[in-house]
Amino acid sequence: MLSARPQIAAFTYHEVTDDPSSSGFQRLGAVPYKLTPRAFAEHLAWIAAGPVAPTRVTSIDFTRPGRFLVLTFDDGGKSALYAGDELCRRGWTGHFFVVSSLVGGRTFMTAGDIRHLVSCGHLVGTHSHTHPDIFRDLTATRMLEEWRTSCDAIGDLVGEACVTASVPGGDISLAVLESAWRAGVRYLFTSEPWLAPRRVHECWVLGRFSPKAGTPPARIGELARFRGWTRALMLRRLKALARASLPLLYRHYVRRTTREQPGGA
Repeated sequence: MLSARPQIAAFTYHEVTDDPSSSGFQRLGAVPYKLTPRAFAEHLAWIAAGPVAPTRVTSIDFTRPGRFLVLTFDDGGKSALYAGDELCRRGWTGHFFVVSSLVGGRTFMTAGDIRHLVSCGHLVGTHSHTHPDIFRDLTATRMLEEWRTSCDAIGDLVGEACVTASVPGGDISLAVLESAWRAGVRYLFTSEPWLAPRRVHECWVLGRFSPKAGTPPARIGELARFRGWTRALMLRRLKALARASLPLLYRHYVRRTTREQPGGA
């Protein structure tokens, strides 16, 4: 039996390129999330074989049951244009979350690129202004500043209010969720792989599964059929528990893996 609210299978991709140095963050932690076009095509093929086609989050009625699938892309690297065109070839739309301070950077989209995505029917939202790597460590004031600065910049670029966002770094807390709502975000994507959307005031909070370069396409197919999400969430929460029990080690790991490599953006 379906729940009273919709179930939303959301996926978050990053770069899709044969040349990782040409797009997105140039850091160790970004490498596992950079897929080749061939691997990405295999993922899309499994999604296409599933029961529902990707849709825009703004088209979902959150007061009614149903099953939906949403594709998102974080960071705003140059390869987002390729990913967006691949979705268009299939008649699909996606969500592209941009780090606004990096727009126009060597490995990131330009303002014109972003407008092109919007003209194709995709949604463009914020991935914060500067991409703090542990967002939940910020003060409430800094969180709000990150969201508002980015939303204003993206809104000016696309000519409409920015109401969609994804949390940088993946770490969330109630303060993180509330800061996005206070900034005017109405659909906030996390990196927690859950199907049932939550609500924080007037903001819907959605979970996502983050495929890596080595994620088997069949795993994507299973998740696209709304199977395996409980297991994915359990694994994610075990990792979160480990991070919480070793905070100093976790911060050291984040600093090491988020250091930009030579030749980066």
